[in-house]
Amino acid sequence: MADASVTFQRIFSRVQSTLPQCLENADPLPITSIFSSKISETAKHCMEAAVRSYVTRKLVDGANTNLGNITAITTVSIELVRQELSLPTLPVLVLSDAFDTLTIGQCEKLFGFVEDNVSVWKEDQFFAPCKNSVLRMCNDLLRRLSRSQNTDFCGRILLFLARFFPFSERSGLNLVSEFNLENVTSFTNVETDDEEEAGRPVGDMRDGAPRLDYTLYTKFWSLQDFFRNPVQCFQKAPWKVFTLYCNDVLEAFKSFKLDNVQSSTSARLSRSLSQPAASSDTPQADQYFAKYLTNQKLLDLQFSDANFRRYVLLQVLILAHYLTSNIKFKQENLTEEQASWVAKTEALVYTLLEETPPDGHKFVSTVKHILKREDMWSGWKNDGCPEFKKPEVVDKTKARQNGKGDEKEEGEGRVGRKVRQKRKVSDMVRDADSRGKFSMGNAEMTRLWNIHPNNLEACKSPERDFVPALETYFNPAIEQLSPKPDLPEGDKLVNDSNFGWRGLRLLACRSPHFFTHSASPIATLPEYLTTMIRKLAKDLPSQLTGDIKVEEEEEKEEEKVVAGLGEGEVVKEEEEEMEEGGERTELRAISDEERQALARNLQALGKDKWKILAKKLGNEPDEIEYIESQEPNDEARAAYVLKLWVGAEGDDANQENLIYTLEGLKMAQVANGVFT
Repeated sequence: MADASVTFQRIFSRVQSTLPQCLENADPLPITSIFSSKISETAKHCMEAAVRSYVTRKLVDGANTNLGNITAITTVSIELVRQELSLPTLPVLVLSDAFDTLTIGQCEKLFGFVEDNVSVWKEDQFFAPCKNSVLRMCNDLLRRLSRSQNTDFCGRILLFLARFFPFSERSGLNLVSEFNLENVTSFTNVETDDEEEAGRPVGDMRDGAPRLDYTLYTKFWSLQDFFRNPVQCFQKAPWKVFTLYCNDVLEAFKSFKLDNVQSSTSARLSRSLSQPAASSDTPQADQYFAKYLTNQKLLDLQFSDANFRRYVLLQVLILAHYLTSNIKFKQENLTEEQASWVAKTEALVYTLLEETPPDGHKFVSTVKHILKREDMWSGWKNDGCPEFKKPEVVDKTKARQNGKGDEKEEGEGRVGRKVRQKRKVSDMVRDADSRGKFSMGNAEMTRLWNIHPNNLEACKSPERDFVPALETYFNPAIEQLSPKPDLPEGDKLVNDSNFGWRGLRLLACRSPHFFTHSASPIATLPEYLTTMIRKLAKDLPSQLTGDIKVEEEEEKEEEKVVAGLGEGEVVKEEEEEMEEGGERTELRAISDEERQALARNLQALGKDKWKILAKKLGNEPDEIEYIESQEPNDEARAAYVLKLWVGAEGDDANQENLIYTLEGLKMAQVANGVFT
């Protein structure tokens, strides 16, 4: 225990007076010489207060602060803790006080000392008492930093936390798969004027690029809500909206081609707008934006930026990966149709990323590798996050010595090999599954089953396609139909029943002529095969085609019969078209103004009338309930229903079909005065 005569004030003053001597050599000896024995907890608190007060009052001096003194006094604090002269939290508290009073640039330099001593913070003496203080210190730093201007520093802090805490630390695992729902992306809800776009020079517009109008702008930025909360994709109405918007955005990216020159120009423009001009001798790195502006006038520039395109496409891949992954806390799963759409979309996104300069193929391979590793982490979390342990290193010499000693103790009567303990089947299956293999219980079956990693994909490989091509199978029969070879009729392949049966199956799989209607009846199978082979001879790229004399007269007679049968119907159709020609108008999709007018008329007709129309247009009850919760009034809900209908049906969502639907619902007055 400390001497009773040593009061708080004496400890405080003596420690502060000896700290300058400790800083000269980063040696705690001047302080340790003050105490003759171990000190009490109260004295340790006095020590902590004295050191922290010295740091904030003497060492921290704004921009003139000597960071070497901060690191030196932290090193002294570490030694004081090891000699049990201070509380274990003292070094971290000293660093926290320094970070609170230094500039961001100085904090970035001082944080290098924290990273270099991560092994110290992980020692048993420091980890348990200091882990909360370290986490609080890092969170305070992250709150001060800008994600767009201090991206590297933020990344260093997160990497340090990943190295400091073990994998099994619950605070950083997100076990229940929660999403950051507070990350809301807001954008303009009112269309801006196109006066500036109209006055833009012609050279600024890209040749062949699609027009980035307000509709595409709203669809593009609306996707961020699905990236923020992917769970809503498992509901029918949001899924329909997501697929519609995603298809339109990807189609715009597909039409909006990039090249290296445009990418570099956009990058230079972004740098010139975001940072001051630098000297020509200073190299400039690519700018990274954690959050992009959502102004409608910037969308054209953003679509021309290769980095911007990569960020958006990568978001789509991450969302698709989540929807198809096996996650323990994910309660819903995609249907077969939805999973097929996700697979096609992933393939399209990878193609667009490969076409995005620079190094598109390398970027795609990196993304695929990262997503594959993500599957491994998801499986680890599904298993309850078991702790990672390094395998113990066994000394072979000691093991052999221990083995001999055990054999001697067992007695002289036991001679021969040791009995190997049989492995459990569950252990074999678990080990095989961890390596992505199958254990079938038999060595030969296991070998056959693991030849290909995916047996379904192996069945689809070209080597497993045993159906011959049309040209390969029918070439001998085509040669026999040529007038040159003199072959008896009975020896021709068309008269072979086996050849005919296989030929019919092959024609049904690969020839459109098999399903063509013919007016002339076929009496026998050889005659039918002869007719089909003559038709194939015209299509197949064979040198024997010119030697075959096709019976043109029979085909002409067949065409005459078909023409005679349909002549009356054709005449009737022409007469009907002539009668209705004056009344028929060009069909087009309903415009935005017409949708708004229809919505107003539908609201005036009565409450909840929009639900009747929504159900008739193919919306399910849960979709109608979702629309009702998202829109404030019946007019907005009706307009939203019509918008979904136009987006899903395309050109079929025209005034003629809508009027026909309204008449069936006895609401024809809704269209009055809308269509002119």
